Amino acid sequence: MRTANTHKNMARCAATATLACVLGLGLAAPAYADTASDLAAARTKLEQIGTQTQQIYDELATQTQALDQTAGEITQKQQEIADGQAKLSTYVAGEYKTGGLSLLQVLTGVDDLGDMLNRLFYYGKVSDKQAQTIQEVKDLKQQLTDKQTEQEKNVAATQKKVDELNAQQAEAQSVVNSLDSQLQAELAAEAEANAALQAGINASTAEKATVSNDTAGTTENTNNGGQTNNNNNQGGNTPAPAPKPAPTPAPAPTPSAPSQSVDGGSVVSRAYSKLGYAYSWGGIGPNSFDCSGFVSYCLTGRYCRLGTTVDFMGWTRVSDPQPGDVVVNSYHTGIYIGNGQMIHASDYKTGVIISSVAAGMNNNYIFVRY
Repeated sequence: MRTANTHKNMARCAATATLACVLGLGLAAPAYADTASDLAAARTKLEQIGTQTQQIYDELATQTQALDQTAGEITQKQQEIADGQAKLSTYVAGEYKTGGLSLLQVLTGVDDLGDMLNRLFYYGKVSDKQAQTIQEVKDLKQQLTDKQTEQEKNVAATQKKVDELNAQQAEAQSVVNSLDSQLQAELAAEAEANAALQAGINASTAEKATVSNDTAGTTENTNNGGQTNNNNNQGGNTPAPAPKPAPTPAPAPTPSAPSQSVDGGSVVSRAYSKLGYAYSWGGIGPNSFDCSGFVSYCLTGRYCRLGTTVDFMGWTRVSDPQPGDVVVNSYHTGIYIGNGQMIHASDYKTGVIISSVAAGMNNNYIFVRY
């Protein structure tokens, strides 16, 4: 009897163990299913983000090229206005010395270039040639205003795209952070054969993109926009104050002549030191750059802006470029490092990189020396 009961108890224990095993397997299955589901959901979301960020990068590349071109046009207008103002200043000074113009009568209370131009014109104190110069300066001022308005719109459009990019990157980071290390490793392995997924994973670790408050039209050096100071006071006859130009952005400095103090090796060394740093339109460092801001840093060792690509194109051209020279076209620039290669602040997607000159400049460029 006892033996029979013992067998029954053993059977009962075995059945219980089997049930527990089944239940245990039953409990484990949903956990596995959830993990697979999480992986699939993360994969799909990161692929979507990757595709979207690629589109935004392409749009930003076009947008920043437009920004650089407009910045160059603004620089040109500023210089043309400065040249026109210089002509007018010479004319006014000459007329005063010969007694042909009463500055006290015409310019009393003048505090604006536009007001001065109008007064000179309507007082009939100018020749046809001088009237033409006045009209040219007024036209240039309007063109400058139009370009600045256009640039404000371009900056706003770029900022909108940058905000979209940052939102996508934040979402990608959230997706990746929600996974444990094993699932992250599995996704990374899959990404080797999945470009969209790789782009999504890259977005999760990308630095936040920015549009700098420092505009690409800003230069390191400024001047007085064509103003001249006449201190030749004689006796008690004090001339009226020289006319004040309207407040316009400072024109770019005259392109610099080659400087023997710039060492090509130091320029290249600085360029290499910033590899991998982020791109930001208007950036002059230390943590992000646009193309002309990057070149300016490499040439000077300072976080400044020597000018725009338009200014750089006015520097001395060289037919046998050496490491440390500048490669430039109307909308992009970089540092030549030899063997047909350059280092440049490329775009939001890649930041500061090494590439062939031909690829970086789309086969349209010149070499210049600072």
